[in-house]
Amino acid sequence: MRTFVPEENLPTIGDALRKFMDRLPPRKEEVEVGLMRAVGKVASRPVKSPVDNPPFARSLVDGFALMSSSTPGKLRIVGKISIGEWKDLVVGEGEAVEVDTGSLLPQGADSVVKVEHVTREEDRIVVNRVVRFGSNVAWPGSDVPKGTELLSQGQVISPEDVGALASVGISKVRVYAKPKVYVIATGDELVEPGSELPPGKIYESNIQFLRTRLEEQGYEVVGAELLPDEKDKIEETLLEATNKADVIITTGGTSAGEKDYVHQVLREKGELIIHGVNFKPGKPTILAVLNGKPVFGLSGNVVATVMIFDSIVMSYLKAMDGTSEAMRTPTRGKIQATTILPLVADRHRTTSLPVYVLKRGDDFYVIPIPFESYMIGTFSLSDGYVTLPPNTKVKEGERVEVTIKALDRRQVIIGEDDARWRDVPGRKILLGTVPACQALKYGVGDVLLVSTLLCDNVEGEDVERWILVNGKGPKIGYEEWVGLSSLVRNPSVRLKSPSTASIFVGRAEVVAPEGFIHGRRLTKERLKLVIRDEKMKFLKGIFSEGQT
Repeated sequence: MRTFVPEENLPTIGDALRKFMDRLPPRKEEVEVGLMRAVGKVASRPVKSPVDNPPFARSLVDGFALMSSSTPGKLRIVGKISIGEWKDLVVGEGEAVEVDTGSLLPQGADSVVKVEHVTREEDRIVVNRVVRFGSNVAWPGSDVPKGTELLSQGQVISPEDVGALASVGISKVRVYAKPKVYVIATGDELVEPGSELPPGKIYESNIQFLRTRLEEQGYEVVGAELLPDEKDKIEETLLEATNKADVIITTGGTSAGEKDYVHQVLREKGELIIHGVNFKPGKPTILAVLNGKPVFGLSGNVVATVMIFDSIVMSYLKAMDGTSEAMRTPTRGKIQATTILPLVADRHRTTSLPVYVLKRGDDFYVIPIPFESYMIGTFSLSDGYVTLPPNTKVKEGERVEVTIKALDRRQVIIGEDDARWRDVPGRKILLGTVPACQALKYGVGDVLLVSTLLCDNVEGEDVERWILVNGKGPKIGYEEWVGLSSLVRNPSVRLKSPSTASIFVGRAEVVAPEGFIHGRRLTKERLKLVIRDEKMKFLKGIFSEGQT
C-alpha cells in the first residue's frame, strides 16, 4: 500500500532546518591536529606566538656585521657566521664579522654593511661611509612579537596561517573536527558507473556527487553504499552507519513508492522530524534522528540531491565544524578598493604590498602595512596585497586592485598600540595614529585610539598614559604613523609599534609607553578613544582604570 507525502503546509527549507536544529543541535567536537591537517578547519582556541620572530637579530644582506660607531674606517675581519650557524663571536671596536643573509648577528654588532659597499684588503675591510645603528638588521620580534595572536578563535585556517605558525615553532593546533559522513544510495534501478547497463536500469550518480562534494569540503566519507530496495538491508546499513559516522546521508526511498523503505525504517527505528519541504526539486526530503545521529534523506533525483545538499545538509555540517560562525575566512580573488594611505612601489622592481582590507557598506578600503620580505607572520595577518609596477606611487583616495586572501568579520580596532589592548577581543590594526585618523575620515573601523601628538582634532574619550625612557646611545624611534615619532627625532631604528621596544633596552635609548618598558617618566601622552560600535563600549572602563 502506498503512502503519500502531503502537499499542504510543508515547511520552507529554512523552517525545516531550524526545527531540526532545535531538536538535534549540531555538536562541535574539539580535537588537536598537526599543521599539515589544519588547513580548512576552524580554530577552536586563539593561538599566540610563544616566541619573538625572528627569534634573534639577523642580517638582511650578505655583508659584514660591525659596530656602527666604528664607521667610517678600516676594520679587521675576526670571523664568519654562515646562515644557520652559531658561533661565540664578539665584535669590538674596529672589528667586523662576515655574515650571510639570514645569519645571526654576533654579539657586540649593531648593524651590517653590504658586501658591495666595502673594499676588502686581505683580512680587513674599508668602509667609506657612516653605517647607521640597526642598518640591514632584522631585530627580534620585528615580524611577530612574542604574544601576538596568530589565530583567533573561529578563524578558518589557511596555508599562510600554517606557514606563520610553523615559523614560531608551533606544530599542532586545536580545531573543531570535520564530521565523518556515511552515504547510502538506494534503488533497484541503479548500477555502478563503469559496469554494463542492462535494460531498464540507470547509472548511479548521487554517491559520486556526494562523495566528491563532501571530500572537496574536507569531510571524511567513512562509508558509501549502493543498496537494493530491501527493507532489512537498508535498516541494517543505516544502523551500522550510526556506529561509524557523525552524519548519515541517504538518497532515494523518501517518497511515496511501495519500495520507498528509507522513511519507513527511520520512522520505526528513529525519529522522523521532517518529511517533505516546500521546495522543488526535493520535496520528499527527510530530516531524522537515528541513535542520536542526524540523518538526511534526499530524493533519488540527482538535481534535487545537489540542491538540498547545498541548502540544508551543508548548513548543518558547517554548524558542526564551526565554519558557519567563522569570523575570518580564506578567500581568493580580486577586488577594487580605495586606499586610505599612499602606496609606493620599489623604484626598480614590481612590488606587492600587503594590506588590511576594511569594508563600509558595499565599498572596500585598504591600509598598507609596513613590511619586509621575511615577515611571514605579518603577511598571514594581512587580508591581501596590492601589486604595483616599478616606481609607482598611488595617492590616498585612489582606487587599486587587491588580490584578496581573507575576509574578516571581527570588530576592528585601529590606532596606537597600548598594553591595555592585550586581552581585548577583536581585530587589531595597531599601526599608529595616522591610519586611525584616515579611517575616521573614510568612516571605517569600530574602535580607534588616536594620539593628539599627531591628530588633535578628534572627538572622543580622553585617555592619558606615561611615556618612559630607558638607556643612552642611539635613539630608537617609530614609524611616522605612530604618535611617539614626534618625540624621537632622527632615530637610528624605526619601530612599527612599542611592542618590540624592550629588545633594545641596554643597547640604545628607548622611548615607549608605560607597560612596554621600565624607565623614568619622560612625559604624558594624551590620546582620544573613539568607540563607534556599541558592543565595544566596555573599553571605556578598561582605559579609564589606573589613569593618573
